[in-house]
Amino acid sequence: MEEALRSVLLEAADIAALVGARIHWMLSPQGSASPRIVLYRISGLRDMNMQGPSGLVSSRVQVDCIGTTYGGAKGVARAVEARLSGFSGWSSGIRFEGCFLIGERDDFEDANTPDKLFRTSLDFNIWHQEN
Repeated sequence: MEEALRSVLLEAADIAALVGARIHWMLSPQGSASPRIVLYRISGLRDMNMQGPSGLVSSRVQVDCIGTTYGGAKGVARAVEARLSGFSGWSSGIRFEGCFLIGERDDFEDANTPDKLFRTSLDFNIWHQEN
C-alpha cells in the first residue's frame, strides 16, 4: 500500500508541481528541500466478516505537508486533500476502495535554526486491499 499511495500522490499534476518527487515515508532525507510531504502509517486494521478475513485493510495515514511558509504548507495540504479525499481506484496493483479525510491540524517547527518550517498534517482513513 505504501508505494501505491505514494504513486497516487505523484500522479497528481498539482502535487508534482509543488513538491516534485519529494514524497517520503517516515523521514525526509537530510537536507530535503521544501515544500515536501512525509507520510506515516499510524495504524492498520484488517477487516473481518462472518466468513473470515475480507481482504481489506483500514489504514490510518498521516500526511505531513511541510513548507517554509504557512501558505506553502497549506497549499500542499489543499492539493493532497483534493487528490485523496474520496479517491478510489487502482495504483501499482493495489485497489483503494476509499480515502476519507478524518482530521487536520497546523504546526510550526523551530529547531533554533534559520530554517523555520510550517506543517499541516492531514489524517486519512484509507480502505485498501491487503498487500
